[in-house]
Amino acid sequence: MNDVFISYAHIDDQALTEGQKGWITQFHRILEMRLGQLLGEKPTIWRDQKLQGSDVFDDKIVNAFREAKVMISIMSPRYMKSEWCLKELNEFYKAASDGGSIKVGEKARIFKVIKTPIDARDIPEHIPQVLQSILGFEFFDFDPDTGRLVEYDEAFGERARQNYFSRIYDLAYEICDLLKNYQSGTPGALPAAPASKTDGKTIYLATTSSDLQVERDRIKRELTERGHRVLPDANLPLIGPELEGYLNEVLPHCDLAIHMVGARYGMIPEDAQCSVSELQNRLAAEHSQQKGLERIIWMPRGLVAGDERQIDFVRRLNEDEQCQLGAEVIEESLDSLKSYVLDLLKPKPKPEPLETSHPTSSAHAESTAKSVYLICDAQDEEAIEPLEDYLFEQGFEVSLPLFEGEENLIAQSHRQKLTLCDAVLVYYGAGGRSWIEMKVMDLMQAPGFGRDKPFLAKAVLIAPPEDRRKSRFKTHLADVLTQTGEFDPDCLKPFISLINA
Repeated sequence: MNDVFISYAHIDDQALTEGQKGWITQFHRILEMRLGQLLGEKPTIWRDQKLQGSDVFDDKIVNAFREAKVMISIMSPRYMKSEWCLKELNEFYKAASDGGSIKVGEKARIFKVIKTPIDARDIPEHIPQVLQSILGFEFFDFDPDTGRLVEYDEAFGERARQNYFSRIYDLAYEICDLLKNYQSGTPGALPAAPASKTDGKTIYLATTSSDLQVERDRIKRELTERGHRVLPDANLPLIGPELEGYLNEVLPHCDLAIHMVGARYGMIPEDAQCSVSELQNRLAAEHSQQKGLERIIWMPRGLVAGDERQIDFVRRLNEDEQCQLGAEVIEESLDSLKSYVLDLLKPKPKPEPLETSHPTSSAHAESTAKSVYLICDAQDEEAIEPLEDYLFEQGFEVSLPLFEGEENLIAQSHRQKLTLCDAVLVYYGAGGRSWIEMKVMDLMQAPGFGRDKPFLAKAVLIAPPEDRRKSRFKTHLADVLTQTGEFDPDCLKPFISLINA
């Protein structure tokens, strides 16, 4: 019994240049190699290398692919026009369906590889319905500058080559998972669902606009390879009410939702008022409020939204509490997001039993110094020294941000200090407007970091150098204090009074 049957149009295996191997031949070779590495043994992959569309559709050939565990359909415009290819597809689907095993667990035995995009008008009506819901592996992209199609092929440059290998590795991993769970003893038998890892989580990794598809694939790959289940595992419905129904069905079963927000607004489903990305965020926020779903909203650093709709959506994600419900908003590198997610998903150690309280424990707790997290820009590290010294002299434990080290560790330290401190003071000196807005927003997001009690005090101290924009700074999220010239302890009186009260 073959492990994998590759169905393709022969024209798609014609080499672009003389002496070069065809796309299908190269695909077959690399998939076989990678799948063998994952399985620990060489897989049996079969494809028709001789027959042409004019040849007879032999029963021997039919049996070869009907008995395969997995079928890969390499979609292209020519594939959709080939009676031969469509017959292969339909015969495999019919044989698998008749045996009651078109799916293994939750995964279909047909994998859709899209080599070249296909016009919806060119898709025949008699294509098996299962293909409509299967997530396709797209082996192409569009050049953002020219809008031209760029297939994943080393002939189109290093980036296309890297994307090609990443995508084929994703495909191999999915096929490997299915093959491991396939019961080959009885042809067509449906195996029991695979046992999940005890530490595996179910993650809703929201679909995103096309400009972040590569980044989403990277995060999905990391999660899948660590034993986590990633949803959605099928194409989302394109009708608004149906999409809402699907999300309301799956989100209660998720441990975490991740939303990756790019420059483009994305597609608006039929009978919906907003994009798929915005709809996913709204419903996840509702589930977070009702069921405590943990969420992460990530935007690449320096994001510039592409149109007015996305500008408005990004603004609300940063400012609207309803959009942020249950979420930590991260505007950092993709590696920082990956590190944070993986750290969040690590199994939590069991809490140690509480020690028997002693008569002095209460008194000790009362005598413990309160902590102040003094946030400043790296350029102000020297300028805040008098302020830091004064707070310490008042009996407070003072902590500062990290300014050196790996980016993800700096961000982790910042979140931890916001979670544990009693009060927070943001020093608005050399930092720009975007810097102060981001830090003030962090105060609002502190519960999403794990903070379970209100701050005793939170304030922004406007300090030199002076300028018009700083003098007009206002916020409802913290008290605004002003330092003119050199540090004067009097400017901190309202802040210290709140802590001591």
